[in-house]
Amino acid sequence: MCKDKKRTVALILAGYDKPDVLTRLKIRRELRQSYDGEIIYMGRNKFLEKINNRPVIEYVLNAVIKAEKEGAPIYDTIYLYNDIESIKKAINIADYPRLELRQMKNSVGGNWKDFYTRDIDYGDRVDVFFGDTPRITPKDIEWIHESYSQILHKKKDHRGVKINMIFGIVRYEDLSDSCLTYRHRLIKRGKNKGKLKYFVGFENFQARIGNSGAMIKDPGMDEIINKKALDLFYNLRKALTPSVFSKIIYYLMKTKNFDLIKQVKNRNIKEKDFINSLFDILAGVYNFDVSKFAGKLFVITKNAAHWENDIDTPTDLKKISKHLNPL
Repeated sequence: MCKDKKRTVALILAGYDKPDVLTRLKIRRELRQSYDGEIIYMGRNKFLEKINNRPVIEYVLNAVIKAEKEGAPIYDTIYLYNDIESIKKAINIADYPRLELRQMKNSVGGNWKDFYTRDIDYGDRVDVFFGDTPRITPKDIEWIHESYSQILHKKKDHRGVKINMIFGIVRYEDLSDSCLTYRHRLIKRGKNKGKLKYFVGFENFQARIGNSGAMIKDPGMDEIINKKALDLFYNLRKALTPSVFSKIIYYLMKTKNFDLIKQVKNRNIKEKDFINSLFDILAGVYNFDVSKFAGKLFVITKNAAHWENDIDTPTDLKKISKHLNPL
């Protein structure tokens, strides 16, 4: 791909696992432990579950495609990763002329590598969304796009490297209009008693994933994408499951980030230490140069619950459905 004009595009990730029977049983057991016995969607296309007789993914698509800046659409193209044939059967593709469908791969890192290599050129701006957050609106998209614009390739990290990737998170205190308050369960005993069970504990706040991010394609991103290191970042969202949590601890031990292991267990993570440990893992485990890569955690403060209220379980779907009007 060769062009002079740099584009702004949206990437909607809506892939899902299709494990074999034995793997499914193993994962199901672990997830029961992590979600207090509730079964999450697995091996099913949850993005096509219905809200007001419309697929969940259509709510996200409408928010992204209607977002504007100065009266014009923000995104030149919206790329969606899911099962192409299933999407074509579920929604009228003709209603979305700027939509490009892509067949999902076997991992988020695989989808990213395919997209990064195939669909964008250096200098292109990509805003990333997840397909199971139907509460987001065009106004939410417009606000977060502008917020990311103030950071990407404008601000630097603590090493002086320009930020080329952002990950959104939300704080517990900003989830004032959450319709999934059953996730806000407290730990009942032990040294972390009183802290939130399903939140990551940072030094000054407790957070969950914000289901959004952004990047600008540049050479500093190449190895991270090509070696599918983004699977590591994505798995941090699922650190509640025993197998994923143990893998994260293993990486921290291998890179001798012993103090961060204590911070994780005490739910008192220092953000700078957290970022530095990711650099250590990328350099030590994935074995590549991180001197030109800089990422940032961005706290979403406006309508934070819209970004956190994703659909993991049938209970989530039922509760969110009650808060959404038909399209």
